[in-house]
Amino acid sequence: MSVSEILFAVAGALLGLAFQGGMFLFLIPFAVVAISLAFMNRPSLPNGTTVLPVIKDKHSTTLSPIVSPDLRNEFTNSKLETNEPNSSLRINEVWSRANLDIDKAFGDILRCLKVLMPQANTLTVWTNGGSTTEFKLRTFQSDIPNCIDMSAKITENMGILSMLLRPDVSRILEGDLLVGKRLTYYIENRKIRSLVGVPLFDRNERRLGALLVDSLHPNAFSPTHAQALAFIARAMFMVSFKSFVSAQNYIEQQQFSVLYHYQRKFFQTMTVKDIYKQMFEYVKENMPFDRLTILALDGPKENSGHVVYCVGVDSDQFVNKKFTLSDKGIFVLAFLRNRPISRSFNSGYADYVPRLNDSEKRNMELRQLFVMPVSSEPDAKIAELAICLESRYINRYQDHEKKLLKAFAGVAGFAYARAYQFEMGKDMAARDALTGLMNRGALRDAMRTEKIRANRQKTNIGVLMMDIDHFKKVNDTYGHPVGDEVIKGIANVISGEIRKEIDVVGRYGGEEFVVGLVDTTPEGMIETAERIRKSVGKLEFNILKPDPLRVTVSIGAYLVTPEFSDMKKAINNADQALYKAKEGGRNQVVQFEEIDGLSGVSGEL
Repeated sequence: MSVSEILFAVAGALLGLAFQGGMFLFLIPFAVVAISLAFMNRPSLPNGTTVLPVIKDKHSTTLSPIVSPDLRNEFTNSKLETNEPNSSLRINEVWSRANLDIDKAFGDILRCLKVLMPQANTLTVWTNGGSTTEFKLRTFQSDIPNCIDMSAKITENMGILSMLLRPDVSRILEGDLLVGKRLTYYIENRKIRSLVGVPLFDRNERRLGALLVDSLHPNAFSPTHAQALAFIARAMFMVSFKSFVSAQNYIEQQQFSVLYHYQRKFFQTMTVKDIYKQMFEYVKENMPFDRLTILALDGPKENSGHVVYCVGVDSDQFVNKKFTLSDKGIFVLAFLRNRPISRSFNSGYADYVPRLNDSEKRNMELRQLFVMPVSSEPDAKIAELAICLESRYINRYQDHEKKLLKAFAGVAGFAYARAYQFEMGKDMAARDALTGLMNRGALRDAMRTEKIRANRQKTNIGVLMMDIDHFKKVNDTYGHPVGDEVIKGIANVISGEIRKEIDVVGRYGGEEFVVGLVDTTPEGMIETAERIRKSVGKLEFNILKPDPLRVTVSIGAYLVTPEFSDMKKAINNADQALYKAKEGGRNQVVQFEEIDGLSGVSGEL
């Protein structure tokens, strides 16, 4: 026999003596202690950890838990979170097991009471049904099988049972119900003659449910029985509370284990986009929410940013949305303060608090938000990222969720800074120092990448090769500093005339530039080339002389169709067209074309 079983037996014996009344009433507190100790001494693992299920699937050997239910109502078994993490089933099974343990303990207590109260007909335990004005039937013990309606409730205006909902009632005791009374939790009509019941309280004297015993006999119960049931109700709460605390501690240990796992993943990541993705995956897998939004500044010292991820309620209005630090939104405020922000909104609140700015759709159902800024330096004035959680449930985010997210944000901030610095270094190696455009090697890699994408989508790429006319004369006449200013000015013009997020541009040589126009047409390619040529012709460079310096460019163009695969040859073809443009008088666009399978160059356009 285990220690737990021995303690349950001792508790039963003590309660048996206590129900004799008189001097034996002093044994009731000892019986309550024995029941609590019996429950807490259930079989445990060798290291002393209470046995809780470790549910594993075929893909994983560890749990990836979600946040536990709110322990302020320890009898609640409803699922609060609307987010469905990948691991929710496994963790919900932990909570289900805790609930099953409580049901078993309650059942054992009711069976014990049934033995000690032989005139009792049915013993029932009721727990909070979601409000202080409703109790739901949780479990029962009865002489008559299949007689109880498990969907039964105790609500206001239900006669004697509803007395248990009233804050000024500490018990009900009826010894001779006239002609017998039918109680709502019976499926069939049972003439109940006696009834005794007490509320279930938590440690703060909040009403969580009720313990109720009825009998077919008149005057079956006494005030002594009511007093004993009150002590038993206290023990039932303690059993429930300890079981949920044990489950919560287990889940929290698993959550921090998962956090360590993500720390390792962060240090294996070298790109900013992967950091964003891992942040999203971690929060989605571990936090409850109705809407999750992750924002990032465009750079550590930038004044603008964008939404990286957004899922949940009305997420379509936030995806890829831009914002600035001057916007009047609570998410933006978290960036500026670089400290967590938590807000709760009462039901029916009139004034909507913008998340990013006033133009967004207003959702009044999201009644709590929690924003955790993420920065590379804890004492930084402005954060670089922000994790924003919103829920329909008020006070949904408690100290545990906030503490867990704060620990995660510290790791994520360090990983983000490391990835950003790596990308900056890598980007600088691929950039021309004078113009900031791609250098020759990076340009060739980018053109090959765009060609692979164009092949999948069956689209064209327009290649423009351009050269500054008479540039050697500029250097010889005005010096290299002026020549550098001319190169930078033309680089800015080219960048301004193409699609920055789509097209490719780089400095190919001293005064040569190459542009890759993605998904273009023959007409679009020539139109862009002409636009660049004309814009360059309008440039004026101050050389401290009466007249400003003006320059022109010659441009060779070649259209790469899906059937053409050699991008190196494509650039050479554009270079041949450029040569013809210079030969033909400069300051013009010439297109290279294939004529009957032979290379050729069209005339001036």
